[in-house]
Amino acid sequence: MHHHHASHDPFDVWNLVHPPFLLFVLAIGALYFILTGPMRREDLKAPTTKQKFLFLLGLILYYVAGGPVHSFGQLLFSAHMTEMSLQYLLVPPLVLAGLPSWVFRPLFGGTLRRKVFSFLTHPLITLFSFNGLISLYHIPMVFDTIMASAWWMGVSHLVLTVVAFMMWWPIVCPLPERDRLSPLKKMAYIFADGVLLTPACAIIAFSDTLMYEMYRDAPQVFAFLGPLDDQSLGGVVMKIIQEIAYGSVLGFTFFQWVRKQREADKAEQEETAKGRNSSSPACGN
Repeated sequence: MHHHHASHDPFDVWNLVHPPFLLFVLAIGALYFILTGPMRREDLKAPTTKQKFLFLLGLILYYVAGGPVHSFGQLLFSAHMTEMSLQYLLVPPLVLAGLPSWVFRPLFGGTLRRKVFSFLTHPLITLFSFNGLISLYHIPMVFDTIMASAWWMGVSHLVLTVVAFMMWWPIVCPLPERDRLSPLKKMAYIFADGVLLTPACAIIAFSDTLMYEMYRDAPQVFAFLGPLDDQSLGGVVMKIIQEIAYGSVLGFTFFQWVRKQREADKAEQEETAKGRNSSSPACGN
């Protein structure tokens, strides 16, 4: 079970930099600029500077999570939780917001595809699949099984990535015509999302016993961080990163809502003013 601890030094430069993963991330970045730049069809809009910034920020966080942070994740549960939080709570909204809308339009192209993707991006489906799977992952038996096998780790990461993108879709909807939730509903959705992930974080943060076999005999990386504190820190980290991600989006959505209300009020006032200025008897006075 613990055969990989001997060779695994998180401070080793190769482990920290993780060159194959770095190349993979750089390739995605290059692909983004080629497809949205020279390879783009004339009639399609280029991403804005803000979109490019958001996408690159998402890529950088993805690399930090899967490279340097991942190298500590075999020995520290808190590092593993940091990696997961970055990959599923911060990267998806940045990537969704950073891609131009035409990238996503083919997903809803045919009737069948539209039905499938409408189902997969339905707010209730996404809320429960994401939070359900993250909680399931952290049941000790499941966790130890997944973490002991590179194959299971790969599969679960793939599934969770897809589900994380689904979960973020209703909030940061990159397709204006599919943006079904009003700002108020988005705020309720984000709130529900926060509530659903809390039990898992709390159970981990407040547990008095070590829940995961994998970290029981792991060599201590930092003198000040014992295994139980490391476990608690993991639960807290996920909650904090979640609060940061949801808090930012909540603030953004709230200001969007306020702006919409203001515009509606202004339009109404202009209508009323127009009505007063025209001296037509149709006003009923």
